[in-house]
Amino acid sequence: MDFKKVLLGLVVLTCSGGVARSELVWSDEFNGSSIDFNTWTYDVGGGGFGNGQLEYDTARSENSYIENGCLVIEARRENYSGNAFTSARMLTQGRFAFKYGSLEARIKLPDTANGLWPAFWLLGNNFPGINWPGCGEIDILEAGSTGGILEGTQHEKINCAIHYSNAAGDYEYKTQWLNASDVLGPVDLSADFHRYRLEWTPTALSFFIDDVQFASWDISADSFSEYHQPHFVILNVAVGGWNYVEISDPGQITAPFPAKMQVDWVRLEDNGYTEIFNGADAAESGAFGVFTETTPVDNALVFGDDTAADWPYSDKAAVYPWENTMVFSDQQAAPSEGSECWTFDVGSAAWCGMGVFLPSFRNMSGYSDGYLHFDIQTTLSDTLKIGIQSSRAGQFWLPLGDESAEFGFARDGAWHSMSIPLNRFANTDFKTIHQIFMLLADSVSSSTTLSIDNIWWEPSVPRTKPASGSYGIFTETETNRNAGAFSLSEDGNFFVWEKTLQAITQDPFEGENSLSFQSAAGLTWFGAAFSPNVKLDLSSFDNPDGKLHVAMKTSSSVTFQLGMKSGNMDGVGQKWIPFAAGSDPYGFARDGQWHAIEIPVADLGPEVDFSEVSQLFQILGTDGPISDIELDDIYFSGGAALQTNVVSSVLTRGVGISWPTESGADYSVQWTSGLGTNTVWSTLDPPVAGDGATHTVFDPAGSHSNRFYRILQLP
Repeated sequence: MDFKKVLLGLVVLTCSGGVARSELVWSDEFNGSSIDFNTWTYDVGGGGFGNGQLEYDTARSENSYIENGCLVIEARRENYSGNAFTSARMLTQGRFAFKYGSLEARIKLPDTANGLWPAFWLLGNNFPGINWPGCGEIDILEAGSTGGILEGTQHEKINCAIHYSNAAGDYEYKTQWLNASDVLGPVDLSADFHRYRLEWTPTALSFFIDDVQFASWDISADSFSEYHQPHFVILNVAVGGWNYVEISDPGQITAPFPAKMQVDWVRLEDNGYTEIFNGADAAESGAFGVFTETTPVDNALVFGDDTAADWPYSDKAAVYPWENTMVFSDQQAAPSEGSECWTFDVGSAAWCGMGVFLPSFRNMSGYSDGYLHFDIQTTLSDTLKIGIQSSRAGQFWLPLGDESAEFGFARDGAWHSMSIPLNRFANTDFKTIHQIFMLLADSVSSSTTLSIDNIWWEPSVPRTKPASGSYGIFTETETNRNAGAFSLSEDGNFFVWEKTLQAITQDPFEGENSLSFQSAAGLTWFGAAFSPNVKLDLSSFDNPDGKLHVAMKTSSSVTFQLGMKSGNMDGVGQKWIPFAAGSDPYGFARDGQWHAIEIPVADLGPEVDFSEVSQLFQILGTDGPISDIELDDIYFSGGAALQTNVVSSVLTRGVGISWPTESGADYSVQWTSGLGTNTVWSTLDPPVAGDGATHTVFDPAGSHSNRFYRILQLP
């Protein structure tokens, strides 16, 4: 991604097709070897996105990638998680947004006939904290409509549109259709690249194709407040749907597959009003207070007026008891700290819950390996759930039991301090947190009170980074854990998802324990994972010799998948390897006998980022119950000591060797008097601790023309 800073007071005008242009202030040129995930993320899922779309949108490299200097979004006809097609839906929320400016993309559309729906569009940055259409939507380009199908103009008929909440608070939209051949001459928009542009000012939204304007709407009225807040960019290719395409039967989709939308670049130019919102600039740091008074914090929420006119765009917070299942008590409990706490009366409702809501999200990416702290007291005996929710990737809940549970406390009416590792909140985008604390009980057995106090977030702690050798996940063989091992209860846990599996008799492959399960009664899916409290840096295993080992046995014919995950977002950083009867990989056989298989680490990429592994080993089945599955001796092998040349290994003088360092990394400066096949390197002491600044090292022996140097980042 290329950034160019705004030069204040300077507007540079050039001409292209007779249209004045100003300074480029942001772009993604897609010239690298891979997608920039500091800019783009994904909506993952196959629920139709409110339009009955037929595809499952993934973050797989098969559905989005860089090729020949273009971003390619590729829709495929394939069965995937119950959907007949796959595609990708990419967006910049939490990474990049803007208000006002000239946004343009150079795009080659796929052949949409019939059933594809490619789009280049924007949503308000406060979505879904503020629901659609109140957040605002701006469609710069849509193609593949039912109108084009009926007219036989699928390759030239496009539209732009805006969707918003009008002065009465009701949904309203405006749209403008265009047959591109009417303004460009005979054209097939899937045959070549064309430029699609939005000109956005405080008074108007105007739309162009190849510098030809074809729509404009006045947004100066107060009822268009949605269009005076930042929006983020979306690129996607949908397949079918009851809306727009109006094809709900996969068999009626006739467009050729694979179908590729190619994006040469996306660029934003300053029009004199432009404001840029980079997610990294808004990242919180240090101890962060949600509701605390005396605990030292570096920053904290401010609670505001949710009835104020600017509330949908506010960075303040509100605390909500949900649907009157909990109400603020007239009798506040004695706080655990400070002078205030939240005390709720819990009645006879079937459930109860509350949340701390932010209409505009906070970037909490610096906390995904940290801890959520809070104090709680109640005599309610029911299992509670603690949750957080993000604008992207949804919400996640962890059970809060009694004092015998992994996360729990005594229900004795006294204050108890909780510390929950934030990495355990899967399916969460920490860059877009808009419910920063939630509490829920699925059932309420008695009327009582519940109090909460001293809620704060602790920043991320350093990740474990095993190096050479083997790292054990679940193994009792010492040679399979000579680079370290994952310790259940201390480092994290093996978590069965929604109690979908139940333990059965063990017959270990090695040692005294295995993981032996069958599906819980009545369930047709199952899943489980090793989930660390803090993500692991397993980058030393991301090499040609790296392998994931697992011993496994089953007599079931049910299809399942083994997986691994990095990061915290649902479906992003995720890789699944399917195991299906008759086509099981890696020599596995379903004969009820143990089989030790090796999965090359290369087969888990490029989706998994080994520097931030959040789930070490996963198993998932969605095609029915499994009668038996047993796992044992799970470990990574082939770890190599990190040997990263930070600067060239051929430096002829040891005077002023400088390089940029990373915080938390250690570096070794090494020298040799001769380069060759069996070069022996000597180390200049002491090692250098990285702190994010540029460091310079001098050879204490002085300048030597016959010495060569290298800087290595150490494991």
